Amino acid sequence: MSKSLKFSFVLLLFILLSGCSNITKYDNDEPAAIVRGQEITVGELRLLYPDKQVLEYLDGAIKMELVKQEVEKLGLDISGHLDPEDNGFAVLPPADTVDPNGRQLREYAESQAKKLHMEPEEFQREYARRVNEQNAYMMTYLESKLGPYHYEVDETEDFNEEANQLLEDLAEENQEEIEVLIK
Repeated sequence: MSKSLKFSFVLLLFILLSGCSNITKYDNDEPAAIVRGQEITVGELRLLYPDKQVLEYLDGAIKMELVKQEVEKLGLDISGHLDPEDNGFAVLPPADTVDPNGRQLREYAESQAKKLHMEPEEFQREYARRVNEQNAYMMTYLESKLGPYHYEVDETEDFNEEANQLLEDLAEENQEEIEVLIK
């Protein structure tokens, strides 16, 4: 399985939809949720998701924070899952691109960068770095609990089910230590 397909698999794995609204009325430094004492700010969410979809992905962001905390608590090393050579995703298409996908990516980066007081290229580099880091935390956690993933099509469904259940259980176990501050 290619790195980009692996990335897509993992990113989609932990994102569970939980609502529909937007966060335009919130400042970047406002806390959106507190997970075991660690704030997730509106700006952190805005870096990864469009304002109109942030609340849809908040549940996944909370689970991601729990995963990160668990990996750190267990003293696991994520470096084996970081992709230091995946720099292509960190490069923003040029402003004059005629490619529709490149143009859409550029427009998104420009829009979010403005809200975060960043340059679009800086936004894209940070976005790519965060996604790479989250992928590494998620894969490290899942493999520590479920064993290595073998990337065989016939095993994907079972692995996804086990992984989703593991994340649901983690959130349930920590429900008392999760406070959602935006609606």
